[in-house]
Amino acid sequence: MILTGSDAALLYQVANIRRLRIAARGKSDRLYALLTDITEAAFIHAASVDGKNRGKPAESDESQSNDIVSVEHIARRAGVTARTVRNHIGLGLITAEKVNRTWLITREAAQQYIDGRTAA
Repeated sequence: MILTGSDAALLYQVANIRRLRIAARGKSDRLYALLTDITEAAFIHAASVDGKNRGKPAESDESQSNDIVSVEHIARRAGVTARTVRNHIGLGLITAEKVNRTWLITREAAQQYIDGRTAA
């Protein structure tokens, strides 16, 4: 199933996705990731001028750049939560740079972290 930006925005409002996302945090990584994707699509749609031009999401996604990956992408691949990834960034286990509210993580740093997690 594919959701359009306007459908995601409508779903975000009507279903109170923010509340559901908070409730899913730490309980179901798959549900949390799905709700995060819906939230991102809704925000991108809201940031666009006419609902058709894609705005910039709060956190870059792996599909937008070959060099930068998102915290959520790393979390899914490593089998941990996004909060764990952010904590590991804070501890220096992942090399990342914060620009505004977005962590910029190179694909190489992400892969090194993921490989280290899966080898353990």
